[in-house]
Parts: sequence; structure tokens; C-alpha cells
Amino acid sequence: MHRRWTALCMCLPAFVAAAGEPELAFKPSGEGLFAFDTGALKGTLRADGKCQGIIPLVDTRSGANLAHSVGVLSYYRLFSTGKRYADGRSRPTTNKLLPDGAVKIHWPADEANPFEMEALFRWKSPTTIDLETTVKPTQDLPRFEVFLSSYFAKEFRSFVYVKPARYGSGKPGFLAADVSPLLQGTYLAFPRDLAAAQIVLDGRWELGHNPVQWSVTRYLAAPMAMRRDEKSDLTALFLSRPEDCFAIETPYNMTPPDGVAGHYSTYLSLFGGDLKAGQATAARVRLVIDRGITEQRAVELCRQLAAEKR
Repeated sequence: MHRRWTALCMCLPAFVAAAGEPELAFKPSGEGLFAFDTGALKGTLRADGKCQGIIPLVDTRSGANLAHSVGVLSYYRLFSTGKRYADGRSRPTTNKLLPDGAVKIHWPADEANPFEMEALFRWKSPTTIDLETTVKPTQDLPRFEVFLSSYFAKEFRSFVYVKPARYGSGKPGFLAADVSPLLQGTYLAFPRDLAAAQIVLDGRWELGHNPVQWSVTRYLAAPMAMRRDEKSDLTALFLSRPEDCFAIETPYNMTPPDGVAGHYSTYLSLFGGDLKAGQATAARVRLVIDRGITEQRAVELCRQLAAEKR
């Protein structure tokens, strides 16, 4: 008996510590709401059809809410050539908490929106979340696009990882998306290549409500973008694969902000290819929110994602 009690006491502290640790999992917190606390970040994933996205998103060290508006990793506009579909934020969805703590959200196909879509949110580490988007059309969809939005607090400036200019010098690197008289009043688009730029400018952004004027600027060197609070050194780093993300868009940095800059947003244009009826296609986005993310570290993280099996 004494030996059993000793063994139990030796195991108990480890059990209690494990039980009290934050988890890399979502937990139900209301109808269509899923709370999380990873130790580094805490907040709520909203999948209730009213304000889909992660908000609040709180840095546990400072207690600051990093997100605003509809939050981070929120599905916004959906397009194919010459067609705009219902925004992902407003369409009816179903959701499911998986046994491993991930959350799956499903958009059914209907007559006006001829494709099923699924989103899988999963924590990879206390500072890293993966979002995989799968689309299965019921008819062919030329140059299909999922426009994924994220809105941050005003302290976070925008940077995009770009190629050097053709007639310039230097290496690929993060470029601050700062305002200039040439750009003011437009949003900035950083396409993967010329074909991607042609998708951005094919007229889809003139369809429906709230048309957008884009200034196509530099080509992406890799699908990476940052929102950084330079005072706290807290960075939100977006990563994807070149085949999954054909452009990154952002308003410019401007103080005080105008009607464009005040969105404090980063957007990723996913897919961009021709999707065939009945064939499911997936795209992945990784968001890392941490301190001390250097350009070298960002490149390493992007390479790690590219090397992972699908």
C-alpha cells in the first residue's frame, strides 16, 4: 500500500501540471462559437454566420486584442471569371468540433453558389494556426478565387515579401506598404506573376457592392505578408504555398489613416486556377503570431510549409 501511495504521489504533480496547461484545441463556447487558449494567444473562433472569423484574438502577455472588425482569417469575397458569389461571411454554414480540437466549417452548394467549401482551423503550436480551405464545384469554375481577409489593431503596419524591381537592385525582402501620392485612394495588390495580375484586373472587383480599385505594384517573391507592431515587436506572419496563393493585397500604411488605410487589413487571394466540376481542390494558409520574427526566420517558416506533405 505504501509503495502504491508513493508511486501515485510521484505521478500526481505531473498530472496536475498537464491538466492546468493551455491546450492547442478549440472548445465550444456558444452556438457556432469556439474558444481557445494556447498560452500565447486566446480568443474565439466565430462560425455563427454573423461574424465569421477569429475575434477577439488576445496576446496573453500584454492582454491586447490584436483583431478588429470581423477579425482574423475570415472568408470574404468569392469569385470566378465574370462572376461574384455570395460573400463567405454571410452564407449559411454548419460547423463541427473534431476530436483533435480542430474546427471544420462547411458551406453547402446551392443554385447561386455552385460549389461546396470547407474550412479546417487547427492549432499547430501556441503561436501558429493552420487554415485549410477545400472547394468542390458542382460545375466548372474558371479562375476561381477565395479572398481571405484579416483585420488587425491599428498599431500593426503592413509588409509584403516581394521580388526586386526589374530595373532595380537588391534581393527579395519585406517591403513596407507605405502610402505615396501615386497610390493614395487605391488598395495595393502584389500578384505572383503576370497571369495572377490579370486575374486581379479582369473586372471581378467591379461586380456587386463595394467595388475596389487596385494598384498592382510588385510581384511576390513568396506568398508571405506581415502585420507588425514595431513597438511591442509582435508580428502576425501569413504564409502560404505559391500554388495556393496567387496574390496578397493590403491597404497602405498611413498616419493618420484615410478611408483605405483605416482598414488595417491583409488579404490573401487563394486558388486562382480553373476548378473542374466534382474535383476537390485545397489551399493552405498558416498564421504565426509571435515576437522576434526576423526576415530570416520568416523565410525558414515559409520553406518549412512548402516542404510539408499535403
